[in-house]
Amino acid sequence: MSQIIKYLLFVVLLVATYFTAANYDLISFESKGVGGEKGIKGIKGIKGAAGKKNLKVPYISKKPSSTLNGFSGQVAIDYSPIYNLTAEAAGSVIMVWKLPDSTPMHEIDSGEGFKALSLRFIPATSLIVVSGMNLDFTGSIRFFDAATGRQRFQIDEPEPILFLDPHPAGRYLLATAETYIKVLDMKDGNTVAIIQKNNPTARGYYYANGQYVLQSDTLSLFDLKKRSTAGTLDAVTPLIVKKGLDGKTVSWLSASGVTVVTASQGEKKFYPLDTKGVTAFDIESTGIWGIFLLDTQQVAVVDLAAGKKIKTIELASPVSEVAISSDGSSAYLLYPSGSVAVYDIGYRNTIKSMQVGMIKLFSRMKSKIVQPSPSEPN
Repeated sequence: MSQIIKYLLFVVLLVATYFTAANYDLISFESKGVGGEKGIKGIKGIKGAAGKKNLKVPYISKKPSSTLNGFSGQVAIDYSPIYNLTAEAAGSVIMVWKLPDSTPMHEIDSGEGFKALSLRFIPATSLIVVSGMNLDFTGSIRFFDAATGRQRFQIDEPEPILFLDPHPAGRYLLATAETYIKVLDMKDGNTVAIIQKNNPTARGYYYANGQYVLQSDTLSLFDLKKRSTAGTLDAVTPLIVKKGLDGKTVSWLSASGVTVVTASQGEKKFYPLDTKGVTAFDIESTGIWGIFLLDTQQVAVVDLAAGKKIKTIELASPVSEVAISSDGSSAYLLYPSGSVAVYDIGYRNTIKSMQVGMIKLFSRMKSKIVQPSPSEPN
């Protein structure tokens, strides 16, 4: 009887944990508990553009909760909020993790002689698309099922495909090559539109729910429906342009600050910052805070609305890129060595870990409690 009571209590605790995960504010807490600091190296403490102090600020762990290893060299990374999957690609290998487990769930070979340069999840699916170059310097785009690791289909291109951006609706794919940007129909692989690049280093991004193509070097817009240019987002020359892993938040860094456009706001918001020394950054999907990599070895968490630094994370070695997961639960720091450090934002990952641990414990207890009847064979 005592075993049955323990089993029932465990079930109650498990349900309570899931309820907490669904209803608790996992992103932020009151700012008085943070001890925010004004003025940081490379970013000045200023009053937010909105003129109002933000009441809540993000919590980011001081140390990484996990480190994803297995690559040598620069990696491409993406996150799927539907399946809680983190994927990375480098060389001809794709690895898929289901955090908080730091052991890869899948290791996918994308093909001999293929070098991956960009990786994305297709929205609302379990598909991973990776692009890059072959040994003969032609381009290739390859689609894999993240659940099974099997390749679905492939699109070949005359030039290496440097960068990918899936349409928010999931059917069309924006592929940036060396001299052109192409819109591809993923249903049949056909070309829908070709746009000449303004600059060899430009990347193409879907903008305004996929109505426009944005070029990163000039912030120029191309109207896909009218097949014509539609002006620019800003007269400033951007230093860095970043589209978030949520597929909707677009921001760009200039010498005088950062401009943010989110899907929820639909308008530009400029935050004056001293951006000297910033080598990479990302803005969370709400558009009110972000992470800034300073001189490659210091991450500053900045509350943009309040205009102040919340936290500084000192790094032991240089980092090449930073990113925030599309659900706002993790910050990724990409090292040139190929490893990726995952920092928790809020408490979602902590509760995920609790859930995983409790489910494992549940399975062990169930196997002990539910014994076969005397009539059943052992």
